[in-house]
Amino acid sequence: MNQGKVYLIGAGPGDPGLLTCRAKQLLAACDVVCYDQLVSAAILSTIPDHVQLHQVGYRGYQGTHIDYGMHPDVLDFARQGKQVARLKAGDPCIFGRTTEECRDLKQNGIPYEIVPGITAALGAAAYSGFPLTSAGMASAVTFVSGHKGSKALRALSRLGPDGGTFVLYMGAKKLAEHIRSLTESGTAKETPIALISSATSADHSCITATLDTIVDAVEQAGYTGPALVIIGEVVTLAQALDWRSQLPLAGVRVLVCGQYGALSALRNAGAEVIAIEQMPVQSLIGREALEQVASLPELGFSDLPAFNVWWRAVLANDWDIRRFPMPMGSDNRAVQKALRNVGIRPARLSEQAMTLTLSEAQALDDPARFYLAGRTVSEPQHYALPAVDWVLADNIAIYQSIAQHHPESVQHAQLVPLNEAVRTWAQAHDKVTEPGVQPDWVGLDDSIEVSDLKEAGKLNAFAEPAEFATSGACTDVV
Repeated sequence: MNQGKVYLIGAGPGDPGLLTCRAKQLLAACDVVCYDQLVSAAILSTIPDHVQLHQVGYRGYQGTHIDYGMHPDVLDFARQGKQVARLKAGDPCIFGRTTEECRDLKQNGIPYEIVPGITAALGAAAYSGFPLTSAGMASAVTFVSGHKGSKALRALSRLGPDGGTFVLYMGAKKLAEHIRSLTESGTAKETPIALISSATSADHSCITATLDTIVDAVEQAGYTGPALVIIGEVVTLAQALDWRSQLPLAGVRVLVCGQYGALSALRNAGAEVIAIEQMPVQSLIGREALEQVASLPELGFSDLPAFNVWWRAVLANDWDIRRFPMPMGSDNRAVQKALRNVGIRPARLSEQAMTLTLSEAQALDDPARFYLAGRTVSEPQHYALPAVDWVLADNIAIYQSIAQHHPESVQHAQLVPLNEAVRTWAQAHDKVTEPGVQPDWVGLDDSIEVSDLKEAGKLNAFAEPAEFATSGACTDVV
């Protein structure tokens, strides 16, 4: 048996764009990802389907006492010879119990690596528009655990203005107690403070006040969840240096069901994107079906999942690709790209071409043109899905599965069909923005522009987006 290994990986504060290249590489290569509840759905949705997702740990530990070092499930996976990613929100070495976990791994003879991540303080401050240090304001930063931080805060407050910026992790629950400790130890009540929740996500919220007014400000906002607390003069820069709220899709969460070629444009415009490209599929293509398909004069693919079923069958059966001499193609851009990736030039097919599909309705309605290659398996996602504002749907089966298993996620979302099949279904079920009417800002060729979303009325408060850049250097890391 191969020796297992554990990678302690920092997921960053929540925005998938803040994952390190090394983290992306390992999340795609490991056998299983053991993640905390604090890791965002936007990040988890970027992990390839062949990687097992397994939730471990607790959200804020829920007041429980942890009597183990590394989570037992992580140890079990590693003992089975698996490569295990232990994915933690933020940075694993900042209040992440790294010491206990690494000691436990050593005692069990399991090799490990630590992959740093952007800690919550850095992401929360940057996305709120202010730095943690600034000339003339703060030349030092101190991270303090909010669980038992009052004693440390009292000691730091004696430094006065020279103490720099204080960051309280897990400090919201005992906010009033921490404020009292600071003021009683000499920190001025006028000292600026920020309480930041859901950092770098669509729900990112930053409440700024002073030590004297923050508790009332938080109560008036009605916020009771976990948050990061930042104390110091740098907080006063938040309004002047704000950049995040100026993005046209800031505060907007988009769920993409299927393939969509403009994900980078949405993310660059500030949207939080959860992309679910395909569902599990039960293949109906074995050797006999391959023999039948190989005799066709033309072969088409309705979408990328249908192509993947065929290609996996070819590989699983050690099938010589030269036995498929017919023209192959698709109207779907993702399929065209996939064909090129395996050395097949997409062809323009006639209307009589047989098309592999995962839609039983298509195969039953027109068996002369559609061949059922597999069945989509509807099941819940392995992680919780937050409520979304928009659903861009290229694959109706994925949307239906999400609506069935995660109804609260799409309950108030506006559905945007990305092709004729989805549009037809949406109109029949009154799921389009205006029942029975296709909005003119919906393109049928994966070409929806951010300005189109803005014109729909949802985003009219935002500025026009700049020209979008392509993805960075991490895109090709595998």
